This record gives sequence, structure tokens and C-alpha cells, in this order.
Amino acid sequence: MIDVSAIDPSIQVMEVRLTDSDDLILQWSDNHIGEIPLDFLRLYCYEQPNSTPELSTYFSKASFMGLVLFLAWLKYINTAGVCILKNVPTEDQTVTKVAELISPVQKSIYGTSFDVVSTPNPINVAYSSAHLDFHMDLIYYESAPGLQLLHCMRFDSCVEGGESLLLDIFHVAENFRRSYPVEFHTLSRVPATFQKIHYERESPVHMIYQKPHIMLNHRHEIVSINWAPAFEGPLSVDPEDVELYYEAYHKFAAAIQNSPAIIELKMKPGDLMIFNNRRILHGRKEFNLNGGVRHLQGCYVNIDEFKSKVYVLSNQLGDKEPIKRVGNQCWF
Repeated sequence: MIDVSAIDPSIQVMEVRLTDSDDLILQWSDNHIGEIPLDFLRLYCYEQPNSTPELSTYFSKASFMGLVLFLAWLKYINTAGVCILKNVPTEDQTVTKVAELISPVQKSIYGTSFDVVSTPNPINVAYSSAHLDFHMDLIYYESAPGLQLLHCMRFDSCVEGGESLLLDIFHVAENFRRSYPVEFHTLSRVPATFQKIHYERESPVHMIYQKPHIMLNHRHEIVSINWAPAFEGPLSVDPEDVELYYEAYHKFAAAIQNSPAIIELKMKPGDLMIFNNRRILHGRKEFNLNGGVRHLQGCYVNIDEFKSKVYVLSNQLGDKEPIKRVGNQCWF
């Protein structure tokens, strides 16, 4: 209801007084009277740029143990980046029911959910038995999915290979920053091209988006990584940046492949893996079906809605611990 252009930028505080409840009453030079809690001013003090805002508590509902456990699950995903639920019923669309505990499923060009199963003429390499190198899904979107859920529906014992691979790319990037500061700066400045151009499908797709591999905030902290070599298009940058980019790109790719932090696991029927698609790279080893079936069912959740759910439950349950960065380019 306020026209901000009408506020005089030279406005000054004329009088200040403190209330019994530790609120400041401010008398401004335009006769406006405002009230600001001292806690608010301490929380957002400019002299503490590296501090993480502490969550306020609206009310406590910690007596409901189900919500407490649910929040613990969400905060584990938020902190570790990946979590596996065991013994989840292998019924169709169970994965979307789990996702909807957090928020409505994020629909994509692959629908509300998708089945990762080897097919004769796949429209995506994921639907084959080939090795999948480390990547993030749908990075050619302006807002790629934040969380990915993969539910192991079937993994026959005769299937050889097919182990899942996971890697915390934030960890790799921080080490890369220390070892190759110049190349790190290049990858945070020069935009890569990510694309999905596929007309030979039921619903043709033509998506192109440019963004750096490493996204930083105003404090030079990593807030998001973009990595999907199989969906990179022609570089479209200034000529003087081309060689700098590819030199940095090659070193970063080697850091990923040679990382000692790679996790390898073989999912079992009933395993449901949920991970931060902006932070955790995933892939898989090549597999041979030997007449069997390897079937995963997946879906996505919006990163902002996940973050909102963690904030809301933290406040409702009286939890004081700030949530961790979740890779959605947010500066908090």
C-alpha cells in the first residue's frame, strides 16, 4: 500500500525510545512513527554479514512425535544432501506419495513421474543399460528440480552391474577452489550452455539455457552447481574466454572423476533414495539384465517448496537450529 518512490531518501530518525518489551519506537522526520523489535535489528545487523539468521519460533507443537520424526528426516536431507528409506512398499506411484509429504510433485517433460527401466528404443540414455556418468537432472531448465526421488521397484538378482553412484559436488568444488583458484573463478564467471533439443518424441522439446557451472552469492559462497555433460550445447561466450573455460572445465571434470568421496551402492527393492539434485551428482554403472529386470520409479520436488517445508516445521516445532544451504541459489 506504500508508494516507495514517494519516500524521501534523506528521511531521518528524529527520536528513539525503548519500550518495556524491548521494541524501538522511531519518530521519523516525515512524522511517521514506526516500531521495530530489537531482536529483528540484531538478526539483520549489517555488521554481521557472515552470520546465518536464527529462526524465530512462532509456536511449539513438539508433542506430535510424527511431525518431529518427519522434520528429522527433512533436516537430514537438508544437511547430508541424500537419504535412503528402506522397506518402502513397491507399489506403483508410492514414490509420488512420499514426495507429496513434502510438496506437490514438480512436473517435467517426462511427466509427473518416470520409470527408469531398460527399453529397446529409449528416448533417453537413462532408459538403456548404458553407464551414466555423473550429472544432475534437467539442468537445462531455468529452475531445475531441487530434490529427486528414486524408488527401487525391482532389481532381480540375476542383473549384473547397475550400481548407483553419488557424489557431493559442493565438497568437490570447495577443494577445487583451494587447488585451482583461477580455474574456479573462470567456472563461476563464464556461462556454460545446457540444452535439450529433441524433436523425435511424442512431445518435442527445445530448451537452451546458459549459466555458470558454479554459482556464488555475494559472499562468494557456493549456492548451486550446474553439471550435466551429456546435455551441454555449443559454448556461446566471448572469444577470449573460450580457452580459459575449457582448461578449467577439464580440470574440474577430472576432480569429479577422481574424487575420493564417490559413494557406490546397489539399491534393493523397497529402497527409496531422495537427494538434492542441485548438490549431489548421480550416475550408475553399466548393467547386464541377463533376462531380469532393473526398475526404478522417480519424481521431482521443487527446491523452494522443500526449503519452505523445513522452515515451517522448524518454526512450528520450536527448533532453533538454522537450516543449511540447499543449492537453490538463495543468499541465505
